[in-house]
Amino acid sequence: MVVGGGCVGAGILYGLAKRGWSDVALLERTQLTAGSTWHAAGLIPSYARSLNVGRMIAKSIEIYEGLEVETGQKVGWHKCGQLRIANTRDRLDEYRSYIDVAEVQGIRARIVSPAEAREIWPLLNNSGMLGALYHPDDGHIAPADVTQAMAKGARDLGAKIHLGTEVTGFERMPGGEWKVKTSRGDMVCEHVILATGNYARQTGAMLGLDIPAIPIVHQYWMTDAVPEVVERKRQGLPEMPILRDEGYEGYLREEGDGLLFGPYERTEQLKLFAENGVPEWFGADLLDEDFEAVSWNWERASELVPALGRAGIKRNVRGPFQMTADELPLMGPAWGLQNVWLAEGVPGGILWGGAIGHYLSERIVEGGNSIDTAELDPRRFGDHANKNWTREKVREAWGTHAVQHYPGQDMPAARPQKTAPSYDRLRLHWQHLPGCAAEAGPGTPDRDAVHRHGWGERLCL
Repeated sequence: MVVGGGCVGAGILYGLAKRGWSDVALLERTQLTAGSTWHAAGLIPSYARSLNVGRMIAKSIEIYEGLEVETGQKVGWHKCGQLRIANTRDRLDEYRSYIDVAEVQGIRARIVSPAEAREIWPLLNNSGMLGALYHPDDGHIAPADVTQAMAKGARDLGAKIHLGTEVTGFERMPGGEWKVKTSRGDMVCEHVILATGNYARQTGAMLGLDIPAIPIVHQYWMTDAVPEVVERKRQGLPEMPILRDEGYEGYLREEGDGLLFGPYERTEQLKLFAENGVPEWFGADLLDEDFEAVSWNWERASELVPALGRAGIKRNVRGPFQMTADELPLMGPAWGLQNVWLAEGVPGGILWGGAIGHYLSERIVEGGNSIDTAELDPRRFGDHANKNWTREKVREAWGTHAVQHYPGQDMPAARPQKTAPSYDRLRLHWQHLPGCAAEAGPGTPDRDAVHRHGWGERLCL
């Protein structure tokens, strides 16, 4: 029994049905795509420094590309590519080091020069870039269409979908089965799979689980027609790749005759959603525009892509989606519960829907995975990952999504939660050392300051 009718839930139902399980069903409290799926930007970026995460994303692309032929239903797949601009040497080094990883992942990617980047994206006016990373096989897809296609594919193979069916509780039966209580009566099943998106914490609580995920709020804007885009179409030129530039910390792509711009909110501007449960009134709804939170992104993007600044704004889309402390889904067995599986905390259900459907169904049906999916295991977080810890780490994760990260980097949010008995004494000693008060606030040790002054051996951070 799959609970949740977004792209991830539909992907899991489809994956199970493809593996020969026809006696499977999906329960959705309202309509398919009604949560975060319908308002997603639909981006499919394959960039991942992790070998196996990159392979999983490639699996999503593979599945989506085969759906139209299999189901006869269009999915709105635009294989336009993706271009990531590097403005600093560290970012360019990051992209260069990634190329070998991409080759092993089986993903096509290459470094391009500034001149070639401008040829690929002629509306770009970035004079400071050092180069760019180009993925020719990335693109974007219509979120509702791809979800409906996977749902149709699952139905065609015998799976059932029950809409308007809200899950109200779970009960373990004496024989080991699960009784799923719903607004339309009880159902009994062997396996329960949770893919409830923004409702993850509420659904998990029904089973005694404290799911380490909280929704964040993200927004993007669509513009009126842009003359340069209209002219490209008139000439029969291909769609420009999705453009990412660390100069404006966001993404930009064509949308019809205009542009779609999605800026990433920094930690101090980031808003969370439904920390204490999704409100009763919320369904397939959007939230009010918050331009102030990303005004600097828009101003900088308008400098780097002047056509964006000249275009009128047609629409804002602002809504919630799930986030975890490391920006990876919680995919795998739930802790302490037999035959309960999680597909929650998915930051980008469109990106992950096909892959989670493939690999979680493989785990359930075959008893293991053909690649190592340990990075997504829900049990990777310990008891410390309560709501307070998760809140701070989620804010940090999404708030630093577009900034430079380094291998082995240790992020400071939510620290210190667990300390050695000597922590207070050591901190007091550290605070009285020369220069430390100016370099870090009280109770917030600065790791770099400690190492600059040679105190690293005396403080456990």
